[in-house]
Amino acid sequence: MLQDDKEPSVKIHFIPLIRVLLFLILLVATTSAALAQTPTPDTSAISADRVNEVARGLWCPLCSGVRLDACELKACVQMKEMIAIKLAEGASEEAIRAYFLEQYGPQVFGEPPREGFNWLAWILPVVGLLGGGLFVWFVIRRMIRSEPIPAVASAKSAAPPDDYSQKLEQELSRYD
Repeated sequence: MLQDDKEPSVKIHFIPLIRVLLFLILLVATTSAALAQTPTPDTSAISADRVNEVARGLWCPLCSGVRLDACELKACVQMKEMIAIKLAEGASEEAIRAYFLEQYGPQVFGEPPREGFNWLAWILPVVGLLGGGLFVWFVIRRMIRSEPIPAVASAKSAAPPDDYSQKLEQELSRYD
């Protein structure tokens, strides 16, 4: 009988505790969802010209050879929206470029970075142009300095000897 008397008192003590725990769970669930939603900054103050000014320095990662400010793909529109958000947050153009470098890699700049092995992409075209120019200069210089080719003999000096011309005349006269 003693156990029956203890059970109602145990139930009575746990009911408020369960209510408090349910309230805390509900409170954590609703506030964490609200805190997880970070407000996006107001981008209406950022002009499209300012966004395009930053986007001119970036290239579409999906299209080949299309600047971000001229591309109309959905991905590029989202990238321009991200630029507007970053500008509204107060990020500098260098910080935005660093963000896109981290997201898409160096191809988003449309040119190889000027560091390490990539310097060859900047140096070799100049070296090739200088080398080609020097080659053409030497060839033209050699052509100008070379000995002139003797003139072709005139038609009079190229006449056949007299024996042949007489024989030809005789054979042609037979057909007349």
